[in-house]
Amino acid sequence: MLNILDFEYEEIAIGTGSLPLNLPTGTEVALTSIFLNIPSINVNILFSATVGWETQLLNQTVIPSLIFRIRRGGSTTSSPIVFQTNDAQYLPDFNQFIMPINFNSSFDHSENPIPSIVGTFQQYFLTVQNNGIGSAAVIGPVNLSGMILG
Repeated sequence: MLNILDFEYEEIAIGTGSLPLNLPTGTEVALTSIFLNIPSINVNILFSATVGWETQLLNQTVIPSLIFRIRRGGSTTSSPIVFQTNDAQYLPDFNQFIMPINFNSSFDHSENPIPSIVGTFQQYFLTVQNNGIGSAAVIGPVNLSGMILG
Protein backbone atom coordinates (compact mmCIF):
# COMPACT_ATOMS: atom_id res chain seq x y z
CA MET A 1 0.00 0.00 0.00
CA LEU A 2 1.26 3.47 -0.89
CA ASN A 3 1.37 6.21 1.72
CA ILE A 4 1.49 9.97 1.25
CA LEU A 5 4.86 10.93 2.72
CA ASP A 6 4.78 14.62 1.83
CA PHE A 7 2.33 17.03 0.20
CA GLU A 8 2.59 20.70 -0.75
CA TYR A 9 0.10 22.94 -2.51
CA GLU A 10 0.34 26.54 -3.66
CA GLU A 11 -2.49 28.54 -5.20
CA ILE A 12 -2.70 32.09 -6.49
CA ALA A 13 -6.33 33.10 -6.94
CA ILE A 14 -7.63 35.27 -9.76
CA GLY A 15 -6.80 38.92 -9.10
CA THR A 16 -4.40 38.28 -6.21
CA GLY A 17 -0.64 38.66 -5.97
CA SER A 18 0.79 39.86 -9.26
CA LEU A 19 -2.16 38.63 -11.34
CA PRO A 20 -2.92 39.41 -14.07
CA LEU A 21 0.67 38.98 -15.26
CA ASN A 22 1.50 40.04 -18.82
CA LEU A 23 3.94 37.64 -20.47
CA PRO A 24 6.71 39.15 -22.57
CA THR A 25 7.47 37.04 -25.65
CA GLY A 26 10.47 34.74 -25.21
CA THR A 27 11.00 35.30 -21.48
CA GLU A 28 10.47 32.49 -18.96
CA VAL A 29 8.60 33.74 -15.88
CA ALA A 30 8.24 32.01 -12.50
CA LEU A 31 4.63 31.66 -11.34
CA THR A 32 4.89 29.81 -8.02
CA SER A 33 6.90 27.15 -6.18
CA ILE A 34 6.60 24.34 -3.64
CA PHE A 35 9.01 22.39 -1.39
CA LEU A 36 9.05 18.59 -1.17
CA ASN A 37 11.03 16.25 1.10
CA ILE A 38 12.66 13.46 -0.93
CA PRO A 39 13.24 10.63 1.59
CA SER A 40 14.24 7.75 -0.68
CA ILE A 41 14.94 6.62 -4.23
CA ASN A 42 11.94 4.27 -3.87
CA VAL A 43 9.25 6.97 -3.90
CA ASN A 44 7.14 8.52 -6.62
CA ILE A 45 6.96 12.29 -7.04
CA LEU A 46 3.61 13.47 -8.40
CA PHE A 47 2.93 16.99 -9.71
CA SER A 48 -0.31 18.64 -10.80
CA ALA A 49 -0.70 22.18 -12.15
CA THR A 50 -3.37 24.47 -13.59
CA VAL A 51 -2.87 27.94 -15.07
CA GLY A 52 -5.63 30.30 -16.22
CA TRP A 53 -4.53 32.62 -19.02
CA GLU A 54 -5.92 34.87 -21.72
CA THR A 55 -5.00 36.41 -25.03
CA GLN A 56 -6.30 39.57 -26.62
CA LEU A 57 -7.80 39.48 -30.11
CA LEU A 58 -6.76 42.61 -31.98
CA ASN A 59 -8.21 42.30 -35.52
CA GLN A 60 -5.38 39.98 -36.56
CA THR A 61 -4.56 36.31 -36.48
CA VAL A 62 -3.24 35.39 -33.05
CA ILE A 63 -1.42 32.15 -32.22
CA PRO A 64 -0.48 32.22 -28.54
CA SER A 65 1.84 29.41 -27.58
CA LEU A 66 2.76 29.01 -23.92
CA ILE A 67 5.45 26.63 -22.64
CA PHE A 68 4.85 25.47 -19.08
CA ARG A 69 7.76 23.99 -17.14
CA ILE A 70 8.45 22.54 -13.72
CA ARG A 71 12.04 23.21 -12.71
CA ARG A 72 13.94 21.85 -9.71
CA GLY A 73 16.08 24.10 -7.52
CA GLY A 74 15.41 27.42 -9.26
CA SER A 75 13.35 29.22 -11.86
CA THR A 76 16.15 30.20 -14.23
CA THR A 77 17.20 28.46 -17.44
CA SER A 78 20.18 26.93 -15.61
CA SER A 79 17.86 24.93 -13.31
CA PRO A 80 16.99 21.40 -14.44
CA ILE A 81 13.66 20.90 -16.22
CA VAL A 82 11.58 18.19 -14.53
CA PHE A 83 8.66 18.49 -16.95
CA GLN A 84 7.69 20.62 -19.93
CA THR A 85 4.52 20.94 -22.00
CA ASN A 86 3.06 23.38 -24.50
CA ASP A 87 -0.42 24.84 -24.95
CA ALA A 88 -1.15 26.69 -28.17
CA GLN A 89 -4.31 28.09 -29.75
CA TYR A 90 -4.98 29.19 -33.32
CA LEU A 91 -7.35 32.16 -33.36
CA PRO A 92 -8.09 33.46 -36.86
CA ASP A 93 -8.64 37.09 -37.77
CA PHE A 94 -11.64 38.55 -35.93
CA ASN A 95 -12.61 41.62 -37.94
CA GLN A 96 -15.52 42.71 -35.76
CA PHE A 97 -14.17 42.03 -32.28
CA ILE A 98 -11.40 43.23 -30.01
CA MET A 99 -11.81 41.05 -26.96
CA PRO A 100 -9.98 38.79 -24.51
CA ILE A 101 -10.30 35.00 -24.83
CA ASN A 102 -9.66 32.87 -21.69
CA PHE A 103 -8.06 29.41 -21.45
CA ASN A 104 -7.05 26.93 -18.74
CA SER A 105 -3.98 24.73 -19.09
CA SER A 106 -3.69 21.72 -16.79
CA PHE A 107 -1.19 18.90 -16.57
CA ASP A 108 0.02 16.07 -14.34
CA HIS A 109 3.48 14.51 -14.17
CA SER A 110 5.08 11.75 -12.13
CA GLU A 111 8.66 10.59 -11.79
CA ASN A 112 11.14 8.83 -9.53
CA PRO A 113 13.81 10.99 -7.86
CA ILE A 114 17.40 11.02 -9.04
CA PRO A 115 19.85 9.71 -6.42
CA SER A 116 21.56 13.07 -5.86
CA ILE A 117 18.42 14.66 -4.32
CA VAL A 118 17.52 11.84 -1.91
CA GLY A 119 17.51 13.01 1.71
CA THR A 120 16.94 16.67 0.81
CA PHE A 121 14.13 19.19 0.58
CA GLN A 122 13.75 20.29 -3.02
CA GLN A 123 12.07 23.43 -4.31
CA TYR A 124 10.08 23.01 -7.54
CA PHE A 125 9.07 26.02 -9.64
CA LEU A 126 6.18 26.35 -12.09
CA THR A 127 7.22 28.65 -14.94
CA VAL A 128 5.68 29.87 -18.19
CA GLN A 129 7.10 31.27 -21.41
CA ASN A 130 5.18 32.94 -24.25
CA ASN A 131 6.61 31.78 -27.58
CA GLY A 132 3.62 32.59 -29.75
CA ILE A 133 2.29 35.38 -31.91
CA GLY A 134 0.29 37.94 -29.97
CA SER A 135 0.09 38.92 -26.34
CA ALA A 136 -0.80 36.61 -23.47
CA ALA A 137 -1.36 37.15 -19.75
CA VAL A 138 -1.69 34.79 -16.80
CA ILE A 139 -4.96 35.74 -15.13
CA GLY A 140 -5.26 32.86 -12.68
CA PRO A 141 -5.92 30.82 -10.88
CA VAL A 142 -2.42 29.33 -10.72
CA ASN A 143 -2.14 26.02 -8.85
CA LEU A 144 0.87 23.80 -8.25
CA SER A 145 0.73 20.72 -6.04
CA GLY A 146 3.27 18.02 -5.34
CA MET A 147 3.02 14.74 -3.50
CA ILE A 148 5.54 12.11 -2.44
CA LEU A 149 4.16 8.56 -2.44
CA GLY A 150 6.05 5.68 -0.91
